[in-house]
Amino acid sequence: MAPNLNEEERNIYDLIVNSGSRITQLQLARKAFVGCHERFEGYDNPKQSTLRKVRHLVRELIMKHGLFIGADNDGYYIIKTDAEKKEYMDRFERQARASAKSYMQRYQVMSRNLNIKSKFFEQQGKLFG
Repeated sequence: MAPNLNEEERNIYDLIVNSGSRITQLQLARKAFVGCHERFEGYDNPKQSTLRKVRHLVRELIMKHGLFIGADNDGYYIIKTDAEKKEYMDRFERQARASAKSYMQRYQVMSRNLNIKSKFFEQQGKLFG
């Protein structure tokens, strides 16, 4: 049983649970009207803001309520098995490493171009080097 969720969170969670497999952001947005994200500025249309709101609500379900919601290229799903837990964490680690590598590459180029160093990135370089 899910913890005390507000109506928007409950709608999104129920759709993920009852999807049978995976459900995409767009499918969630079409099935559960959650409106636009509070910070709508910068979006050309409400659809993009609504997808942002769906991502925000899913993040809340994970971070605030501790629910086991996974995501991959096919959509959101409920993590149920040990194999799914491992698969999720392996994918999450690969994404984090790829992002860190990309940031480090950009830092190295900009550091060289601007002739300035960042203590933070220099320490991170030792960690990921």
